[in-house]
Amino acid sequence: MPLEEENKALMFGLSSIEEDFEEGALRALDFFAELGSGFFAKGQENDAMRTIASISEIGKAAARQKMELTTVLALKALESFLAPALGRRMEATTISLLLSFGSIGKEAAEKQMEMAAKTAASILGKFGNTAALKELKRETIAVAIGLGEIGKSVAKLKVPVLDEDGATCISCLGKTGVLAARQELEDAVLGAELMLEEIALEALEQNLENPARKISSSLEELGKVAEDEKMESAVLQAASALQTIISEAESRYLNNTSIAAKLALEAFYEPDLLDEEASLEKINQIRETMRRLWLEKGV
Repeated sequence: MPLEEENKALMFGLSSIEEDFEEGALRALDFFAELGSGFFAKGQENDAMRTIASISEIGKAAARQKMELTTVLALKALESFLAPALGRRMEATTISLLLSFGSIGKEAAEKQMEMAAKTAASILGKFGNTAALKELKRETIAVAIGLGEIGKSVAKLKVPVLDEDGATCISCLGKTGVLAARQELEDAVLGAELMLEEIALEALEQNLENPARKISSSLEELGKVAEDEKMESAVLQAASALQTIISEAESRYLNNTSIAAKLALEAFYEPDLLDEEASLEKINQIRETMRRLWLEKGV
């Protein structure tokens, strides 16, 4: 199909959203969903990537206009591509899909669209387990980025209706991180821990103790499993994140959160047993990798 047809369909979808013409936006989504399925069936990765970008643009635009049905269906269209991308071992395409869920979910959370944000987080959480069990390091890191970005947006808003979405992100990050640790994917464990720390900081900025305590619990579990698997960098990052939570909570007189984080830290951390210099270098490398992946997505 000529690129001109694809561009026309994308512009039609975006202009339909601007005009609040949801039927037009849905027709554009159907067009790209069918087109993408054909590209994946033929193994045409570059064309498939272009289709993903178009659906992602429509999904984000719909989220910004609070068109929740179109947003959710854009997420579902992208979800349908995960299995063929994984089956054909298209790593770059799979990562692009996962980051798209994060970017659309982030926009949805910012517009307080509970169903769309939860859909994005749930898709990421489910795939995170698959990626970790299949020992797909970069894909698992991409899952962590997506969940983290949605979780931070939820925490920043301090809207009760979105609390469950934030809890979903925290829970999924914890579960994916634990599975990654048991598969000895330390880079992916670090990714989960780094995003949990960022969500905690956003939550504490809003004086939200409940998510910060949940994150402390997740970090404790990650720290223990990392210690069992002799992952020094992951142990250090879990400890560092908890120390940050303690410091931030104390500065805000959030005593319950501070106590919970201290107890979590004491459950696994023995600083004298770690090579901190080597671990910090690895942590910084993963942090930079994650930053670069997110920026390359153009979010």
